[in-house]
Amino acid sequence: MKTKNMKNKTWSLVLLAILLCVCTNACKDKPVTPNKTESDSKLEIGNKNEDIVQSKSEKKTPTLSKLSSVLRPNEKIEFGKIYTDTVNFISFDDNYDYWYFLAQKNKDTVQIMYSVDIPINELVKGDKIEINWEMKRLKEAGDPEISYVKPYLVSFKKISSTKPTDKNIKVLWRETIYDESLKTDVNTIVLNKDYQKSISKPERAALGYVATFIGNECEWDGKPNGNRSNLTCMLLSYLDLGYQCSDNHLNFLKKSFSKDTVALKKLKRCRTIPNTATVQSTFNAISMETNTKEQTILINYEVTVINMRENGVSSYTKIDTFKYDEDQIIVLTSEKIDNSTSPNATDKSNNSFVISCGSGCAMTYSEGKIVSENNVKEVTFKVEMYINEKLSEEYYQTYIYNCDISKEGVQLQLKGDDGFIIEEQHPEIQENLKSYIGRLCNK
Repeated sequence: MKTKNMKNKTWSLVLLAILLCVCTNACKDKPVTPNKTESDSKLEIGNKNEDIVQSKSEKKTPTLSKLSSVLRPNEKIEFGKIYTDTVNFISFDDNYDYWYFLAQKNKDTVQIMYSVDIPINELVKGDKIEINWEMKRLKEAGDPEISYVKPYLVSFKKISSTKPTDKNIKVLWRETIYDESLKTDVNTIVLNKDYQKSISKPERAALGYVATFIGNECEWDGKPNGNRSNLTCMLLSYLDLGYQCSDNHLNFLKKSFSKDTVALKKLKRCRTIPNTATVQSTFNAISMETNTKEQTILINYEVTVINMRENGVSSYTKIDTFKYDEDQIIVLTSEKIDNSTSPNATDKSNNSFVISCGSGCAMTYSEGKIVSENNVKEVTFKVEMYINEKLSEEYYQTYIYNCDISKEGVQLQLKGDDGFIIEEQHPEIQENLKSYIGRLCNK
């Protein structure tokens, strides 16, 4: 009896072991459903303008380790950090529970959340703005267990506007400042920095068009490229148009003037003109008047032209009037006034000449007044020295012509310089000064 009971107990243990094995294998074959983590959620942001969504099954405050945005495409974004970027405003986006606006950075579009307390409603399409933003999480309206992560506007500053306002301002003028590299005072271009923050798209196009054909302290960025595509100019840089005659420069103007066939033809003749060119032009002043009622922009600018090849200097004033609408601009009228003739000159066939004094250096002699007393004639010149298109020095020189040919012929002296000898001067100065003898002494 005892042996039989032991056999039954042994058999029960075998059956129990088989049952446990079957259960164990069944457990191994059953698929395991892991807990859902943040990495299993939809984490894309910015690149496709999508929200980061936290599903209901996720933790309430997950840590997102791989945030990104087209605002900073090659950078890891962190919560709680304020970023600063420049974007172009496109439009408002009111299709969601939260306040959004659309902005463009490079060629990408991104949604940016903002508070109703921020006066962003004053912006219009195309406005360039500097934004301070952070990555922020907001909860789904009506379902707090779902949250969204988006760029959030902290503050903004308008850099330029596409909507013109009435104005009459100076955009460019010249001032004499000390140049550390040249170790001397130079007369250089100065630009209105305050206006740069509010310049509209039509005004930018009008000024860019004018600056295309006039030198504005243009220098090569390093050595000239084979296609001369790296010439940086002061006014074009101010307008954020890049290098002179570059794609950035010309594509913007061609699009703005797409309905003006004459302007488009002129833009095709865009030439890179560095400040070391034989023929140089430079702005002396630019003023602008915008009339929003008439939708016109009037640009009045003064220009000096130095031609070292022909030993000539001239100046003129030009008034260009532009007509604009929301997307386009055309040249309405253009008037040029020659300023070369000095009102103080007794002889209206006013003469000026240029002397080359080395690479990038030129001296202009502009005839001022002529005083005649019997056989003695005095001619006063305004002398301006330019170094790389910058006016480094200006002064006056008066030359005395003694036309009493009964003596040793015409005597030429520099007033105030007893040691002056014409034959010791630069050959071009000799030639130009002696050319006055026939004009003054043969009358």
